[in-house]
Amino acid sequence: MKSLSSGEARKNFADTLNQVAYGSEQIAIKRSGKEAVYLISAKDYELFQQLLQQAEDRIDLEAAESRMNDPQRKTIGFDEFFDDLEA
Repeated sequence: MKSLSSGEARKNFADTLNQVAYGSEQIAIKRSGKEAVYLISAKDYELFQQLLQQAEDRIDLEAAESRMNDPQRKTIGFDEFFDDLEA
C-alpha cells in the first residue's frame, strides 16, 4: 500500500484521487508520521461494507444459535408474548 504525508496528498490531490479511483490504488495518508486515514475506491468501500455486514450477520447468527441451544432457555407461548407487550 502506498503512503503519503498529508502535505504530499494535499499538493497532489487530483493525482492522488485519480490513482485511487481509476488505478485501484489504496493510499494511506500520514499525519505527524502516523497513518491517519486511508483512501480507497468506491468499489473497495462497497466490498468492505458487504464483508462487514456478513461478519455482523455471522456474529448475530452464532449468538442466536447459542441461545437456541441453551438448556436453561425459557420459552413462552404466543399469547403470553403479546400479553407481555401490552402490559
